[in-house]
Amino acid sequence: MSIRTGLVAQFRKPHGVVGALAGWVMANRPSNVERNRWTVGLLDVQPDDHVLEIGCGPGLSLAACVAKLGGGRVVGIDHSELMIVQAAKRNATALNEGTLALHTGGLDILPKLSLEFTKAFSVNVAQFFPDKVAAFRAMAEAIAPGGLMATTYQPRTPKPTKADALDMAQTFTAALEAAGFIELRTEYLAMRPAPVVCVLARKAQATVPLQGQTH
Repeated sequence: MSIRTGLVAQFRKPHGVVGALAGWVMANRPSNVERNRWTVGLLDVQPDDHVLEIGCGPGLSLAACVAKLGGGRVVGIDHSELMIVQAAKRNATALNEGTLALHTGGLDILPKLSLEFTKAFSVNVAQFFPDKVAAFRAMAEAIAPGGLMATTYQPRTPKPTKADALDMAQTFTAALEAAGFIELRTEYLAMRPAPVVCVLARKAQATVPLQGQTH
């Protein structure tokens, strides 16, 4: 395995010394910073929102969300303990004040969280889910009716193309629709070497059966 291949593999679940380097890259590479800030901007976080980041990495986007809050709260989850440690260091003040909570784990821990989220997002994470429909359904369970979710992706292959980004956006859109999300739209950010796509979708409002109606 080449050094590059080993480093790229670390972005899926960083660990060890090389994982720490991957975390540093995620937190400091200009394209990563821009991609994360853009995604948070699309969410239009309000002071009283409850925000969930799935795959929070070293906590770059968490800080951007916390800065917009008043009485709300932000929760970050990541299946890499190393990334949770880095996110905690980067957001120590918010953790101490109770504005931010961090949890090690994947989508399986979502039912254990005490909040129902008004906004949720992931950045370069959803492409790793083998069953994307099931993953989006699990996320929907943690989101309040009418809540907004943003799923961002920028291809990081050796020779990424615009077509790669658009294909993944279509994959996300189909999976989100199958998972019951509505009002889907795709936003684009021109970057090199390939554009960033973000598929935004809302969880459908809960419906109340008419009196006497049965299912």
